[in-house]
Amino acid sequence: MRKKNTGPITVPIEKVELEDHSYHILVAVEINGIAGDMIIDTGASVTVADRQLFPRFEEPEEAVKIQSGSITGEIKDVQVMHTESFQIGSIQLQEMCIALIDLDYVNKMYKKHLNRKVIGLLGSDFCIRHGIIIDYPHLTLTISQQD
Repeated sequence: MRKKNTGPITVPIEKVELEDHSYHILVAVEINGIAGDMIIDTGASVTVADRQLFPRFEEPEEAVKIQSGSITGEIKDVQVMHTESFQIGSIQLQEMCIALIDLDYVNKMYKKHLNRKVIGLLGSDFCIRHGIIIDYPHLTLTISQQD
């Protein structure tokens, strides 16, 4: 049986500068045993992961009920995944439903500027559900509410 997480948990975050005065905030996570960085994106309505990393976890297309778009237009070919595990810091969260999209455009930018890759975007659905507090001066993320 998994131990219930209690109390707020604080995890480190990283500020990266892609170009002059263009920043992203990253947090280390592990999804279904795959570790990597997610961009904290409070402007994203749902949490998404790179579909290339999770091809066997996709739900049937008729189960998809997520409308998606970006500032550059509609994002097509969205799938849904129910995670088997999602860990952030020392917290192992309950099953989550996240969208799977092609993040190739994001990773091309990261490869060009930082020579690294991200596995997804941590969206406002996660931030609101878990009472996320981002402390920019101290580069920490506090998770106030856990499953």
